[in-house]
Amino acid sequence: MEISVPNELLHDYQGMCWWCGNTADSREHRYKKSDVVRNFQADVWKTGVVRVKDASSRQEYIQGANSGKLKFAKVLCARCNNERSQAFDRSYDVFAEYLHTEEELIVSAGEVRMSAIFGADWSERTSDLQKYFVKHACCRLAEDRVRIPDGVLDFLNGKRPDLPHISMEMSINLSVRELTAHLRDVHGIHGGSLWSGPHQVWLNSTKTTIESVNSHLGINCYFLGYSCDMQSNTGGLPLDGDRLEMPSYRPEALEDVDVRDACQDCNP
Repeated sequence: MEISVPNELLHDYQGMCWWCGNTADSREHRYKKSDVVRNFQADVWKTGVVRVKDASSRQEYIQGANSGKLKFAKVLCARCNNERSQAFDRSYDVFAEYLHTEEELIVSAGEVRMSAIFGADWSERTSDLQKYFVKHACCRLAEDRVRIPDGVLDFLNGKRPDLPHISMEMSINLSVRELTAHLRDVHGIHGGSLWSGPHQVWLNSTKTTIESVNSHLGINCYFLGYSCDMQSNTGGLPLDGDRLEMPSYRPEALEDVDVRDACQDCNP
């Protein structure tokens, strides 16, 4: 986490699954295994896939898609990680494949239509997709010892149709997209990038409770930002009917930077 949080405000799950309370004996992937396999195929692993930690020069080589370095600590039980969330994973796989194959269309339109991805049952499948993202966020919260609000668990358990507390938004990082294309077309380096930011924690004015926790998940050029507001009764992806906006942006520090200047292969 980016700031120091008093230990008394943190929640120790004591080796129990954050979802059901049984023994946590399973490790969820930080990035969906299908995304890892899609982005880093056999030839890419041979040349070396590197994990950069904490936006520093610290690098770790990843040996394969099942590397423990790509997984959370044991914060879930096997049943919750597999059987109970199977529908969530399936909806995410369909969504991620669409993002991959239709990237040009999505960047041009600045949106996706969930009905184009999921068909007639897009509303139910979109709910499952949100539950996949919530599962990811909750694993991160539990790993960082932040107590997950009960309303979020009620949403995952189907006790309420709407998601409270966790708000999400998606956008497109043009700098990542352009650098990926540059590495492919100029240097012959194929593959993608998977990234996540640290948790930013906000305390109340007296520093006696955690008010909100923010972070993000990146899948190639797609950026999912999320905020867990402990008091909010609203959340979810902001849909207009079946339409999910996905605006493009460049990080402020890279707005006027040529992709060749940002490329480490061009500037060893």
